[in-house]
Amino acid sequence: MEQEKYLPELMAEKDSLDPSFVHAMRLLADEIERFQGSEGKKEDEEKKYLDVISNKNIKLSERVLIPVKQYPKYFFVIAEEPQIQWLF
Repeated sequence: MEQEKYLPELMAEKDSLDPSFVHAMRLLADEIERFQGSEGKKEDEEKKYLDVISNKNIKLSERVLIPVKQYPKYFFVIAEEPQIQWLF
């Protein structure tokens, strides 16, 4: 669909839609707002990037399912430090 026809068609569809369709009205309003906001943006605008290098500590956890019938004496305990202590 052509850019210049898209916004008028959205507006016409929103005007012709019955107000009882609350979710459809909200979706149309969001799309109109998104489209109007994207018209003002230029390609040469500076993009914002997220800093992936961080000195903050991150706690990672993973759930491991071990078949108990196959390995009945297998246990492991996660210590407070970021190391795993294995107990057999």
